[in-house]
Amino acid sequence: MKLLLLFAFLLLIDIYFYYGTISLANKLVGNQYFYKIFYLIISVFFYSGLLYMIFVYNKQTSSAKFDNSIVFSSLFFIVFISKFIGIFPLIIDDLIRFFRYLFSLFFSESYVSNDIGRLEFLRKLSLIFAASLSTSLFYGITFGRYNFKRNFQSIFIRNWPKNLEGFKIIHISDLHLGSFENIDKLEEVVSIINSENADLVVFTGDLVNNYYHEAKPYVDTLKKIKSKYGKFSVLGNHDYCDYVRLKRDSQEWKNNFMNLLNLQKKAGFDVLLNESRLITIGDDNFNLVGVENWGKGNFNKDGDLDKAMKNINVKFPTVLLSHDPSHWSEIVINSGYDISLQMSGHTHGMQFGIEIPGFKWSPVQYRYKHWAGLYKKGLYQLYVNRGLGTLGYAGRVGISPDISVLNIKRDI
Repeated sequence: MKLLLLFAFLLLIDIYFYYGTISLANKLVGNQYFYKIFYLIISVFFYSGLLYMIFVYNKQTSSAKFDNSIVFSSLFFIVFISKFIGIFPLIIDDLIRFFRYLFSLFFSESYVSNDIGRLEFLRKLSLIFAASLSTSLFYGITFGRYNFKRNFQSIFIRNWPKNLEGFKIIHISDLHLGSFENIDKLEEVVSIINSENADLVVFTGDLVNNYYHEAKPYVDTLKKIKSKYGKFSVLGNHDYCDYVRLKRDSQEWKNNFMNLLNLQKKAGFDVLLNESRLITIGDDNFNLVGVENWGKGNFNKDGDLDKAMKNINVKFPTVLLSHDPSHWSEIVINSGYDISLQMSGHTHGMQFGIEIPGFKWSPVQYRYKHWAGLYKKGLYQLYVNRGLGTLGYAGRVGISPDISVLNIKRDI
């Protein structure tokens, strides 16, 4: 029943967009058959793809090595979202026409304007919206997906050791290796990281989409990441295999979870599961704390800050790794713990937005107030990485895959 309702909804959008734009499209291309044939081909592709994903893809081994289904699903998403956005000017068009019709029932024809220029403008706007969005999203798959960017940020921490001035932390997050599909591109990431000669490398979760074996082809590449004082990681919400509805008390879930942890350790990461490490460099120290995922709303809340902070040395500054930035606003800044900096990921910057010097915007900001870059509240600071991989849509538009280079300095 749900499947039939879905198809009915999509078909309604399809028909509405087609009949709302066909007359204008025919006029623009000067051929009454071109748009009809083009639209038919796109629609056949669209519904064939949907049927494939429902009846075939879900029966395959999930996230198999180099599975290109994410690209296929992304193309499906582009077709749908472009038409969906495109119908809004058409809805306005029809509302105007409806109210003009109502006025014509009560007023003389001379009073009701017969000028339809604005209606044609709205139909043009519909095509412009759909074409612009689809072009941008195609660009994001072709050029934006692996357009890795180093984001440099100085962070000032109270009581930071003088001898560790300029301590360099490389912060990466959200690899989603089940969608990465390219070892050479991950090799490029590792090369960029190693060129920075980092003091510390941290990874803030979502190694995979669901299953541990998504990461297996990439372990040898991840091993190559170098840092002077270690590589540390925490888990993200996707690392718990909850989205495929495995029960946590099942042996399958337990095996997947343990294998995921072992792969991270094999790749050279020290996985922090509600625990801490004292980072000692000569005579200087700071606490590095990592919690399991804690997310606001329906996200899993395995993170236990009290447990993680239990063995820290309060004389030294504390840096926290926590996948979801909502943990900072909901728990950390109200905890009473002296945590100078939290590093998170999770949002991906929604893989779509605008980020230029002095201005940044993404639709994700209406869900997450803290979604990219550095935030401060009192003595608490949060840095949110934009993620390296993709999920759902295999592309990025305006929000580049992020290798954050953080320079930690003493706040005087």
